[in-house]
Amino acid sequence: MSDLDYEEVLTYFSNFDSRKNGSLDFTEFSELISAIGFNLSDKQLREGFDKIDTDNNNEIDLDEFMAWWGEKK
Repeated sequence: MSDLDYEEVLTYFSNFDSRKNGSLDFTEFSELISAIGFNLSDKQLREGFDKIDTDNNNEIDLDEFMAWWGEKK
């Protein structure tokens, strides 16, 4: 997971942005997290989602996601 570079992460984000609106809702986020190898409980997913969603609009945009991703590396 941590071996993914920016372009790979961007590809994942784009692929799981099923509404093609530049952000991930909770369902899209959950599917992406599972696909990149995290095995988290619903509670952990919700806590992670809420932490990453810094503007509290119930969606994670690319900037929020990449800021979080940068912390993980």
